[in-house]
Amino acid sequence: MKNLLLILITILITTSYAQNTNYIGNRQPLTPSPYIQLPLGSIEPEGWFYEQLKLSAEGMTGELDEIWEDVGENNGWLGGTGDSWERGPYWLDGLLPLANILKNQKLIDKANKWIEWTLNSQLPNGFFGPLPDSSKMTDDKNKSINRREEVKKDWWPRMVMLKVLRQYYEATGDERVIDFMTNYFKYQLKQLPVEPLDNWTHWAKARGGENLDVVYWLYNHTGDEFLLDLGKILFDQTYNWTERLSSGEPYNWHGVNTGMGIKQPAVYYQFTKDEKYLDAVKKGIHDLMKYHGQVGGLFSGDELLAGTEPTRGTELCTVVEYMYSLETLIKITGDPFYAEILERVAYNALPAQIEADFTGRQYYQMPNQILCTNDWHNFSVKPGKEIMYGLETGYGCCTANYHQGLPKFAANLWLATDDNGLAAFIYAPSKVTAKVAEGIEVTLREETQYPFKEKIKFIYDTDKEAAFALHLRIPAWCDDAVISVNGKEFSKPAAGTIAKVIRNWKPGDVIELYLPMKIKFNRWHENAASVERGPLVFALGLTEKWESVDGEGRYKTYSVTSDDPWNYVLLKKNLDKPETGFEVIEKNVKGQPFTKDNAPVIIKTKAKRYNDWKQYGGVTGPIPYTSYWPRILDVEEEEIILIPYGCARLRISEFPVMN
Repeated sequence: MKNLLLILITILITTSYAQNTNYIGNRQPLTPSPYIQLPLGSIEPEGWFYEQLKLSAEGMTGELDEIWEDVGENNGWLGGTGDSWERGPYWLDGLLPLANILKNQKLIDKANKWIEWTLNSQLPNGFFGPLPDSSKMTDDKNKSINRREEVKKDWWPRMVMLKVLRQYYEATGDERVIDFMTNYFKYQLKQLPVEPLDNWTHWAKARGGENLDVVYWLYNHTGDEFLLDLGKILFDQTYNWTERLSSGEPYNWHGVNTGMGIKQPAVYYQFTKDEKYLDAVKKGIHDLMKYHGQVGGLFSGDELLAGTEPTRGTELCTVVEYMYSLETLIKITGDPFYAEILERVAYNALPAQIEADFTGRQYYQMPNQILCTNDWHNFSVKPGKEIMYGLETGYGCCTANYHQGLPKFAANLWLATDDNGLAAFIYAPSKVTAKVAEGIEVTLREETQYPFKEKIKFIYDTDKEAAFALHLRIPAWCDDAVISVNGKEFSKPAAGTIAKVIRNWKPGDVIELYLPMKIKFNRWHENAASVERGPLVFALGLTEKWESVDGEGRYKTYSVTSDDPWNYVLLKKNLDKPETGFEVIEKNVKGQPFTKDNAPVIIKTKAKRYNDWKQYGGVTGPIPYTSYWPRILDVEEEEIILIPYGCARLRISEFPVMN
């Protein structure tokens, strides 16, 4: 009787723990994985999205070691005497996935050189990476080692390299990574009680969630229970992000730390199953947007959280780290809420902060950005040239770190599901080859000009049949979505849901997802309005005059200015009737779409100049408050053209509203 009861309990547990049988997800006692990232290289970008990654490979990401000494041959992560902290690992965190997604052997070879050095650097005790110069080190009883030696031994840059090694394993299956991480985590289990995360610098204490996430990843591969014990230690030694995000007072936090820390409670939730950790993440995002939110989809931080004014900056590192956190949250929770934010950030904030040919970037961006010069800005940290475009404007952390944004976004376009199917949670032209059902390998192509246009077509490009579910996210902004199968209407799913197309797929099957994009408006600082269509924010794009201020060759530093008028207000009568007050004009998507001249969709509307809204230093003056009964501005109406935010390096995206 006792044995029968044990069998019944086992069956109950097994059947309630839905799990993909083709890819490794969470193993017990961690929560089941609703979605699982596919092996790196399973997803191939196509169309306009392929052009983005190709330009990145031909630009800073692919050439950084050739043009920037900090990640050159003398880097400490190659055994040299140069930078031995985060910059090399940061760059690899984008270079390695980009190389493997594009199957670019030259870039794969570049990345693998760093991987080999790192794997061979591990000491018998498990520690790895650049080591302090033993001739300058004092003994263990004397902790007064110099700053250079502290940085070399810091936990933080090793957290980044662990993320790199995880991706390398997912691309290659190299089992050395499993042994390497096992040995290092045993070292951490022993050393963290005496040398905690903040022993050398505070960055590891703020960013311990990065370490924790890889610990759970390794546990899913090995089942070593000591990793769960290590996870508790890491969680306890990291900033209490659960308390912070639940506090309702997101002030004076470091922007990049926040972009990383936002996922940490949810990562730990997988172990505890306590809903308070998931609640903290959502409340934290709500409060960050309430007190610091900006139209590009995330919060300001220049470098500290900076409020809602559209002339406060957001650091590029924050953009890409927040994207990675959102990608992590999608897979842990299966909640489309995070995919909604991810698309907004990826299709607005990210392209706006990078030069169109990927040869430069900004340190900070602003929603209302009328010139990029070294004039005065109201930032909390002003490293110099922070608003200009170039190789190393502001600080070099963004030069090293921004590269992860696009490749990781590409790697998360498609996910494996807990019912042995596939999910398209975020949309871009691509092709996926993956296992479904009982291990059948299939290929689906996604043909689309999304986010610029409304239709997405999925083609089953496989010569054998397979029965599985295709999960499709229906954006919260879309009220009238339609799914068709082989030309016949299949369903009209509700906004903000996940629709499933479950069928026995046959060669040539076509699923079409129609996502009508209506013009909508949101309110921001001083009740200013944004103009939105689908996942895109639209801005008044100014004519751009680029002038090099230093540097040579392709990688110069540029100021960007314009003589165009910018101080326009939108008209309340048009916001009240957007179907007549705004005209949408679509064009063919060609080349690099994120430029003023190539914008694939524009919106025409009427506006008025407000001459009392003036420039101060390098920014617009305080944005005029939009009352609920707007005052009448007695000037002539003018036609203005709005373009996607990501196409406009100079722009107004938060507008006052008057009559």
